[in-house]
Formats: sequence, structure tokens, C-alpha cells
Amino acid sequence: MIRVVEKILKCIAVDDEPLALLQLSKYIERTPGIELVETCYDASEAMEAIDRHRNLDLVFLDINMPDMSGMELARRLTPSSPLIVFTTAYSEYAIEGFKVEAVDYLTKPFSYDEFAASVVRVRRRLDRGAVADEAIYVKDSGTTRRIVLGDICMIKSLAEYVQIYVKSSPRPVTTLMSMRSLEETLPCGRFMRIHRSYIINLEAVEEFGHNRVKIASEELPVSESYRSRFREYINGRII
Repeated sequence: MIRVVEKILKCIAVDDEPLALLQLSKYIERTPGIELVETCYDASEAMEAIDRHRNLDLVFLDINMPDMSGMELARRLTPSSPLIVFTTAYSEYAIEGFKVEAVDYLTKPFSYDEFAASVVRVRRRLDRGAVADEAIYVKDSGTTRRIVLGDICMIKSLAEYVQIYVKSSPRPVTTLMSMRSLEETLPCGRFMRIHRSYIINLEAVEEFGHNRVKIASEELPVSESYRSRFREYINGRII
């Protein structure tokens, strides 16, 4: 069995209330896969910490703080800055919080379960970003073509070739490659083989039934040998 090791999320916690910061630090310490690299008591300290820790993934950020609010700090960050989860006693800033693309908005006092669910949402956001940026290079009609993984809808086997269907093109990319090679190359958390002739992008699934799945308005078969794995994936996401 292949074991997938999750990336350790590096974070800082920012709050001007010592007890709130202590509680948040305990939640982080209790949670596997996340590491607290620094605590800060105001936004200025947080800015310096973000500059120091270039590999930072996440900032847990209070809003009402002296001198500079957490919202002001969030507006100063760039798209390459770490993700933000607001932690505040004031619910009225929620809409403004999501305008600065915060991943989550935790209203104090929040439970550990609420905190842990927020960390899961952070991981999902990071995973989506990683897939969106990653790409493969394939030969297509004598040229080498770059295909962003997030742009792929599905892959179809065609004898010794494969056809890669992408959202940005009306025609598939046809290249000399085996399905097994592609299956081993693509991230298993985002792509799944559902038939000897098909690999799909799981995020592109529109509808599914007992032995069919709909992607890009096309129905594809889910063969018996792959059905249980696909059903397990779907059942784990039904709400």
C-alpha cells in the first residue's frame, strides 16, 4: 500500500489577547500536520514574521488589534503571501473577510472541532492551487505542448496513444503514451482511473450513477474493477 504523507503546514498565530493566543497555540499543537513557527501580539510583528518565514503557509489572524487591524494587514498581503484564517470575536467582519480571500472566519469562542475543520479547508485550498499550477509536457503533432493539470477533464486510451481532453481546447491532445504511465504520473488525489480506457479529473465530475459518470457533458463507463474505489471516493464527499 502506498502511504501519502501530507505536507506539514507552517503557520503563525496573531492575537493581542494572551489567553486567546495561548488557546490557539494549544489547538495547533494538538493538530497533526501543522506547525506553529511563531506567535505575534500585533499586526506589525506579524508582518515581520511573514517576511522572516518565506515558507509560511498560513496565518491565524485576529481582527481587532491596536495600531493596525488584522483586516488592514490582510489587504497589504500579496497573492503569494500565506493563506489567512481570521479568528475574531466579531461576526460583522465576515463578509469583508472573504473579500480579502480568507480561507475561513472563526468566531470566538470556537471549539477545537471548528478549528480542525478550518485546517482541512486550508489543505483543500492549497491542494487546488498546487494542481492548478502543475503541468505535464507531451508531444502533439511534432511539437511539445504544456498541459496544466487543472485544465484536464479526462484522458481516453486510443490503442498505443492517449487523447487528453482539456477545458481550454475544442479538440483533444493526442500523444504516444500509455495509460499506465499517465496513471502513475498524475496525482492520485485528483485523478482516478475508472475504466481501462478512461482516467478522469475528479473535480470535473458533473453527475454519476451506478456505473456511469458524466464529464464535460459526456457519459463515461465505470468498469466493475474500478467501481468500488470510485464509489468510496464519492461516498466520502456526500453531504
